[in-house]
Parts: sequence; C-alpha cells; structure tokens
Amino acid sequence: MRGLVALALTLAVACTCVFFPLILRGRQRLGGQAGAARVLRVLEESRALVDGALQLTMRRNLKKRDVTSPAQLLSLSKLPEPTSRAVSRAAEIMEASVHAVRGKAHLQPGWSQHPADVLSEELLGTIANLSGCLPHMLPPKCPNTCLADKYRLITGACNNRYGLRPSLTFHPETSFFFFENVFFC
Repeated sequence: MRGLVALALTLAVACTCVFFPLILRGRQRLGGQAGAARVLRVLEESRALVDGALQLTMRRNLKKRDVTSPAQLLSLSKLPEPTSRAVSRAAEIMEASVHAVRGKAHLQPGWSQHPADVLSEELLGTIANLSGCLPHMLPPKCPNTCLADKYRLITGACNNRYGLRPSLTFHPETSFFFFENVFFC
C-alpha cells in the first residue's frame, strides 16, 4: 500500500515538473486572459486606424473629383467594387494587428523569443476571424454535380478543382517542345 502511495506521489511530482513549464510557456506566449484582452484592444485600435485612413482617402478623392467634364465622370467607374474594398479593409486590419501585436510582444521586458515566433496559429486564427479576413481566406465551396464537372462557373471560382501544379515549366511533358524537326527548350 505504501509503495502505491509513493509511486503515485512520485508520478504526480514528475508530471507536474514536466507539464507545468509547458503550461506556463503557453500562457506567456498567449498572455492568458490578459493577452486575449490585449489582442482585442490592439485589434480595435487597428480597425480604428484603418477606418480613419480609408475615410480620409475617400474624402480626399471626392474633393479631387469635382466633375467638370464627361472624361472625369468616367473615372468614377474605376473605383473598386464593394467586395474588393471589404477584402482590402480586412487584410489591412489583420496586417496592422499582427504588426502591432508582434511589436508589443517584442518590447515586453524579459521576452526572449524572436518576434516572428510570438504569434501562435491559434492567435493568428483569432485575429483573422475578428478582423474579417477568415471568410476570404477559405476556399470556395464548389458544387459537385455533373454540370459543374463539365462546365465552368461564370465567376471562375471553381475552375481548378483538382489543384494547380506548382509550375508547368519543370514537368517533362512541357519542358521541351518540338516544332518541325527543330528542338526548343
């Protein structure tokens, strides 16, 4: 009986010595609950910064575009579509947030990790989700019907269902071309 108690106590101490540093390292990396609140605060600051810059740019462009001729009226059609603006805004917010979190983590006293290793995949996923970037990063949902297999969609989103080859120039069937007894590479 005493042997089992001693074995259990030894096992508990060994597990604590092994897993406790891992738990602390994870909390230090993410910052625990305080780190999550810090990331949310940084994300809101980045969102305000990007929105302010977008509004300033739109106001400046509208001041420049006092329509005085039909040729200047055509320039209004060159503005990006709303979906393109939404994707661009989400990407700017995510980039500014990641840059700010890396900078703040690197400036903490006693931080020994490289700034590129500061952000975990979970934290990057959280930032992507909250910034609005995650829906644009996901692959499109393609229908699996006989017509979709035979014909392309009008949007072109699902044209390449089976994956792109990395590069066509390094495959044997496309590396060398033969034209009328002339060898080209």
